Amino acid sequence: MLDRSIKAWPKPLALCIASLGVAGSAVAVDESIYFSELPVVASVSRLPQKLAEAPGAVTVIDRDMIRASGARNFADLLRLVPGFQVTPPNQDSSVVAYHGLSNEEYTPRVQVLIDGRSQYSPLFKSGVNWNLLPVVLENIERIEVVRGSNTVSYGSNAFLGVVNIITQDASQTQGWMVAANHGNASIRDETLRWGGRAGPVDVRMTYRQLSDDGFRNMYDGGLGWFDPHDSRHSKVFDLRIDAPLTDRDELQVSISHASDVSQYGRPKSQSDPFRDLSQSSTSLSAEWRRALGAGEETKLRYSHVEDWASGAYQEAVSYRKPNGKQVSYYYPNNPGGESTVDELEFQHLFSPWQKTRLAWGLVAKASAVSSYYQFTTADWQRRTSYRAFGNMEWRPADDWLFNLGASLEHDSVVGEIFDPRFSVSYHVVKDHTLRFIASRAHRTPSLYEAYGNTQKTPAGATSPLDRTYLAVPGLQSERIDTLEVGYLGELKPARASLDIRAFHERIPDRIQILPYALPASAAEDRDDLGTRNSTSNNTNFPYGRADGAFNIESVVIQGYEYQLRWQPFETTRLLYNHAYIRTYANLTDESVVADTRGGNVNKISRQTTESAPRNSQSAMVVQRLPYDIEASLMYYKSGWMRWLRNSYTSPYERVDWRLAKAFQIGAIKAEVAYTAQMANHSMEGRRNTRVANEMHWLSLRLDF
Repeated sequence: MLDRSIKAWPKPLALCIASLGVAGSAVAVDESIYFSELPVVASVSRLPQKLAEAPGAVTVIDRDMIRASGARNFADLLRLVPGFQVTPPNQDSSVVAYHGLSNEEYTPRVQVLIDGRSQYSPLFKSGVNWNLLPVVLENIERIEVVRGSNTVSYGSNAFLGVVNIITQDASQTQGWMVAANHGNASIRDETLRWGGRAGPVDVRMTYRQLSDDGFRNMYDGGLGWFDPHDSRHSKVFDLRIDAPLTDRDELQVSISHASDVSQYGRPKSQSDPFRDLSQSSTSLSAEWRRALGAGEETKLRYSHVEDWASGAYQEAVSYRKPNGKQVSYYYPNNPGGESTVDELEFQHLFSPWQKTRLAWGLVAKASAVSSYYQFTTADWQRRTSYRAFGNMEWRPADDWLFNLGASLEHDSVVGEIFDPRFSVSYHVVKDHTLRFIASRAHRTPSLYEAYGNTQKTPAGATSPLDRTYLAVPGLQSERIDTLEVGYLGELKPARASLDIRAFHERIPDRIQILPYALPASAAEDRDDLGTRNSTSNNTNFPYGRADGAFNIESVVIQGYEYQLRWQPFETTRLLYNHAYIRTYANLTDESVVADTRGGNVNKISRQTTESAPRNSQSAMVVQRLPYDIEASLMYYKSGWMRWLRNSYTSPYERVDWRLAKAFQIGAIKAEVAYTAQMANHSMEGRRNTRVANEMHWLSLRLDF
């Protein structure tokens, strides 16, 4: 839909931006858009388009849905999107997977944006650290989730999808808001927000802190089941300023800081002792928009981000050297570091010819990371990228719409990347649209994958040496070629809509991290001679072995997903999602793998093929009751899957519910709510030996 902040802009600017959408007036007026008129979205092609005419499948989550879901953290909201899987809350950053491929520590294949700024971090291996998202749920206007590749619009790492978080304009959050959650598992959340005006300038300041105890059950072979050291405490501060400069110009400035302190470790363990991991992310962004005329706009955006992490501890290391001698020592481990990202983006929207609209732009990005843990040096590792992109929409007839897009990027690590996309939409009859899309996308390797060097030695010494990761020269980008067919129908008499997507995704060169034989120039001391001389794969490793990244796996993902929205009554809203995913994978060169004993090769590709459940479902029912009471029920069901190679997650059915009562005290608007998550039973985490238990909390929100 059109950004509600438009109505706060100078009138000529608002009229100009509104003309870009060319949407029905009902779309712009209706505030409960999610379950009524299909919205206008801009996350697919960067052109405001009706959902039925966008070159991709999009799920929209609006602020009413966010509130009704009862979610405390952002990642949980993505359970309401077909094809997404999310780990339950604990101290680790959530792992979010769309169509599987989920064995990485962070989420590197789904681009996450907050008001246009990417949340990928070089410190977190070019993935998303969900614990450090600098956004408060109460400030989100809507979330547009593009289900499918979109590097054409957002660069080389929008590999499988895009999550675009659009926050409310500061003019829409005037006054004070105070909110709190208190419940079991030591849930203690507090949020404070103030919005005001300074002349024509709108300002919003938000502070939120969140804490809980995470998992309550964990299994260890030596300890059995125990209560883990798993609590976390996070904070977010956000400042947003919206300033109209002229009747055609607007400036938006955002400053944010997110921090997180999480506990790790197992009792009586010297290799995994109790400790804290501290992390933070600080950002500054400024965006200038100018309306040039009816249907034409330019935008210039700059952002600077600094990430930091520290979690130093003494790790006990013990192994047998090739000569048979057992060695033990303490290694000063610290899985932290710091990184910076500077990005400058220019975008131009206009209509060059009748029945044609075009969005094009240029992006320059500089990234750097310093992490002794990842590179065995404190030196800064750097990369730069430059990108040009364009999306053109052409309507030759009322029932036909063509979209053509392309992106050309130069990356200092892997060189040139070209990504095209073609789509055609055909309105079979009014409100019923078929679409066909063909696209190509890439994911560039992280600096860690391309240049990493991780090893363990005693403090102040160079041996004995246990090398755990050593990058292999020549690593290239992953590529995905996608064909998809979709149907979007708006069933107005029934107040319902149906979105169906069938897809075939082929990745011929997926990056996998696996053990390989080290060269003599990088020999290590771990592994005895009997292991080093293993010939089970016709490959021995006399100089030891370490993990490295290779373009070595061929993957095909195919299936379908659909989303049904229905409002049978004015007071009742329903959402139902289903995804069927089938994955095929094999290594293109098994000889690279050092030591195939114990089915190591099979484990690698088996994790890929089982990284997405064959079937998954989610449903949401929101019922408005008398006396300003609202009840919501969320249901999630998934088949079994593997987040990791050596562990699986059992099938689950999860039930969440929320009951809320709105009331007023004088001029104060208030809401009290009771929320339960995992109300039916406990839920396994990324491993089946990590269990999240039922959580309940009471919420209070005051607006004045």
